[in-house]
Amino acid sequence: MDPNASHIIEVVDQKKSTKQRLDALDGQSTRLCVAVEAIEKKVETAEAEIRELNIQLEESRMMCAAMTDDVALLPDLREEMEAMRLQLQILQRAVGNGQAPAQEYAPRLKIPELRTYGGARDAKEVENFLFDMEQYFLATNIEEGARRVTTATMYLGGDAKLWWRTKYANIQANRVQIDTWDLLKEAIRTQFFPENVEYQARRALRELKHTGSIRDYVKTFSGHMLDIRDMSEKDKLFTFMEGLKPWARTELQRQKMADVSTAMGAAECFMDYQSEPRKKRLQVNSQSRGRGNRSFKPTSNTNGGERYSHHKGGHQGGYQGNHQGSY
Repeated sequence: MDPNASHIIEVVDQKKSTKQRLDALDGQSTRLCVAVEAIEKKVETAEAEIRELNIQLEESRMMCAAMTDDVALLPDLREEMEAMRLQLQILQRAVGNGQAPAQEYAPRLKIPELRTYGGARDAKEVENFLFDMEQYFLATNIEEGARRVTTATMYLGGDAKLWWRTKYANIQANRVQIDTWDLLKEAIRTQFFPENVEYQARRALRELKHTGSIRDYVKTFSGHMLDIRDMSEKDKLFTFMEGLKPWARTELQRQKMADVSTAMGAAECFMDYQSEPRKKRLQVNSQSRGRGNRSFKPTSNTNGGERYSHHKGGHQGGYQGNHQGSY
């Protein structure tokens, strides 16, 4: 065979083979493009689904937040349900006894906002804060110890708040235990009560004398008593009586006072003759004689002390009006 013809045949065969390969590549390229388009569509679909899932996730978060708020309201709802249950029991008992309830519903108590305690080292400030908190617990029906501690510490401010933050850190580290209202009261008193306040109050009571009006004496005595927590009733009455002027002390002893509260109430009704104008005292004495009473008042004697004068006509009275049987 002619070499040229053989070469031409070989070239033609190679050309056919190359064309077949190109056709095969075109087919593969077409299939690849179709696959890529399908993948792109799937990616777009996946992105849309992800966006939808994100929206659903955000809605779920909002629902969880709303549920959290609802859960926070559960204690109040329980208290209201308990009040309704008690009211229902009262109504049922009233119906069972054939009686109508005295009132349908009691008005809801409006509790005033409490003042915060800022850490003032003043015995009266501390005791007033503790007393107000106890009244608040009664009004809001808070009985559980831990809730009382949490509620009370929310009303601490200033230095008291800083002190409680330190205490709270120790509580979290199990170094200190303050989980009842009594323990918290003890801790607050220990931290913020002035030093020797009770000693100073006892000393002031020992030196207190009735030199001005009886009302001023009673007011000062009551203020000092607030700083003393363990004085017996007999000691209170004795200390109060010893500070009075002799004529007032004698009159209270005659009435046989049983406790200091009754004695202070009776003493405040006495007429302070030394502090009242002479003209007014004469008018009161004249009115007492006109009613058939005789007045009770101290007069000076030659020894510098006091003696007691009783006008004719009725029972003794060292204060305004008829006091017999008032106490």
